[in-house]
Amino acid sequence: MIKALCAACLGAAAALSIASAEVVSSSDSGFQLSHSTTSDLTPDALFERMLKPATWWDGAHTFSGDASNLSMKAEAGAYWREDWDGGSVIHGQVMQVIDGQALMLSAPFGPLAPAGATCVWTMIIAEGEDGGSKLISTHTVSGLPGTGLAELAGAVDSVMVAGVERLVSGAY
Repeated sequence: MIKALCAACLGAAAALSIASAEVVSSSDSGFQLSHSTTSDLTPDALFERMLKPATWWDGAHTFSGDASNLSMKAEAGAYWREDWDGGSVIHGQVMQVIDGQALMLSAPFGPLAPAGATCVWTMIIAEGEDGGSKLISTHTVSGLPGTGLAELAGAVDSVMVAGVERLVSGAY
């Protein structure tokens, strides 16, 4: 069943993505982003890196200004957290983990949380060429009309694309 679910998710995500990054749709009540890229990392190595946002997320997009304050456990219900002296925040909650293959988060990053938006970020890993990986990332955001979500789509896409590119590069 897990393999069938992952295959279905991969097929759906692939249908939504094109070669690189795209705002697939945008309206006053939400938007969908899609990004497909490759990595020299093996699927297992990419998945392990994915679970350690401190190694790839940009500190400029944290509350503390320091990505080393980020952590996440690989289990449903766990949080993508940021903890620093004087504060803490939950950036997202893990909804699904399929070891080596997929991670799904409820993740209203940045200005999306105060807008009351519902955000699902799904990252699916497939075997790539020459021992590397292919990563398909989708970010589906929905909320109430009048919250300015359409205007946020491009900026959120830019941050997400940069994050995914750092993830797959294996460097920070």
